[in-house]
Amino acid sequence: MKSLPVIVLIITLSLSAYAQTNESPAGAYQWKRGKTELQPGYVVLKSGKRMDGKISLIGSAELVKEVEFMGDQKYLTFPVASLKGYGLTNVNPNASATVGGGPVNESPESMYEWRNMGTVMSKVIESTTPRNGYVVHRNGTKYEGELKLRRKDGVLEDIEVKTASGKEKFDAKDIARYGYTVSEAEVVQAKLAREQNNKRSFPGSIITAAGKTNGEVTLLYEQGVRNLDRIIFKGGDKLAEYTPATITGFTYVNKGVETKYTVIENVFVPEGFNGNTFQLYRNPNPTTINERATALVKSAVAVGTSAAATAVVKEDQKRNNYVSNMDSVIRVSSTEELIALRDQLAQLGGYETAQDAIENSDSESLKANLGALELAIQGRQATAAPGGILNIEWVIFNKITNEKTIVYKSQYKDQIDVLLMGCDKYLELAKPMQNDMQKWDNLAKTVKFLDGCY
Repeated sequence: MKSLPVIVLIITLSLSAYAQTNESPAGAYQWKRGKTELQPGYVVLKSGKRMDGKISLIGSAELVKEVEFMGDQKYLTFPVASLKGYGLTNVNPNASATVGGGPVNESPESMYEWRNMGTVMSKVIESTTPRNGYVVHRNGTKYEGELKLRRKDGVLEDIEVKTASGKEKFDAKDIARYGYTVSEAEVVQAKLAREQNNKRSFPGSIITAAGKTNGEVTLLYEQGVRNLDRIIFKGGDKLAEYTPATITGFTYVNKGVETKYTVIENVFVPEGFNGNTFQLYRNPNPTTINERATALVKSAVAVGTSAAATAVVKEDQKRNNYVSNMDSVIRVSSTEELIALRDQLAQLGGYETAQDAIENSDSESLKANLGALELAIQGRQATAAPGGILNIEWVIFNKITNEKTIVYKSQYKDQIDVLLMGCDKYLELAKPMQNDMQKWDNLAKTVKFLDGCY
C-alpha cells in the first residue's frame, strides 16, 4: 500500500504530459478502431528537433499511447512520453476541441478562392472556385472529382464533388476530411494565368537587388485606384506576382518605347529619369487641383455631362464616316461600367491607360471616344466629390539635398525655372535652347540636363 502514492503520481504525470503534448484540436483527428487516419503532421522530439511528414495516433482520444510517423522514407513509432509535442500541419480553424468535431481540411487555406454568391436571409453565402480534390465521408468512403465548398457567414455549410459518375453533395457534419489533389503551386499558376488573360502583357523585366530578369510583364491596375501595386511577371514558363515589397521596380516595352516603374511610397510609379543627382518620377499622391479640367467638367455637368460626351462621339462619327452606339452607351451606363469600357478600349488600342492613349495614339477616333468617356466619368465624379480633378504631378528629387520640386503642366515654366536658373550651363545656352528646356514635353530631357549641372 505504501507504493500507491507513487502509482497515482505516475498516472498524474502521464496525463499531464499528454495534455501538454497534443498541439492540435481533438476534433481534427479522425479515429477509427484504436488509431487515427494517417494525416499530414509533425512530431517534436525531446531534444527539440521537429520532423514533418504524416502521423497517426495509437490508443484512444482520451489516452494516446504512441504516435506513428511517416516521412523522408522513415517509418517510426514513438512512445508519446518520448515526444515534446505533436500535431497536424493543416488544421481546420473551425475544428472542434472535442472528438468528432468538424471536417479536417488537408490543403492550405490559401489555396481556396472564395467568391461572394450574395446574401440569403441576412447571411453571406460564399463558394470556392471548383478544383480537383476529394472528400472522405465519416463512413470512410472517399469521393474524388471537382471539389467546391460552400460556407454561410464564414462557417462551412456543405461540400460538393462532381465525380465521373455524377454530382455528390454532403453536409459539413458528415465529412471527415477533404482537400485538393492539385498542388499549391498549380493553384497559384492557374490563378495568375486567369488574371493575366484579362490584361495585356508586354516584354519587360523585373528589377531586384540581384539585378534585372527579363521576361513578360502584366500590369494589374484596379478600377478607380490611381496607383499600381501589383504586377504579374512571366519568366520562362512560370508566372509570379510581385509587389513593391518584393522588387525595386520593373520595365516594359510597348510599341518600341520602354517605360520604367520604380517604388515610391509603397507603390509602383513611372520613372522618367534617375541620375547621379536627380531622380524624376510620377507623384503617387498629387495634391494640386487642375482648375481648367475641373471647370470644364463642372461646366459640362451643369448642361448635362452625358449630352456633352455623346456630342463629342457623334461629331467624330460624322467627321470620320462611321456609326457606333457609344453615345447610347454613355447615356445608359453606370460610372463603373464606363470606367471598365474606357480601360478596355485603351488596352485594345495597345495602351495601359486612357490618358496614355489620348496623349500618344495616332487614332483620332480612339482619342475622341476615350475623351468622351473621360468627360462623362470625370463629370459624374466631380458631382460626387467637393474638390476637383487632381493634376498629374511629377517630382524632381535631389538625392543629395533631399529636396523635392513638384511640377505639373499648367505651372511648369515657373516651376522648372527655379532649377534652371541655378545652372550656369543653362545660362550659357542660346534662347531657343532655353525655351526648349521650359517645355513640358521635354521634362525628362531637362532633368537629365540638370543632372549634369548640379
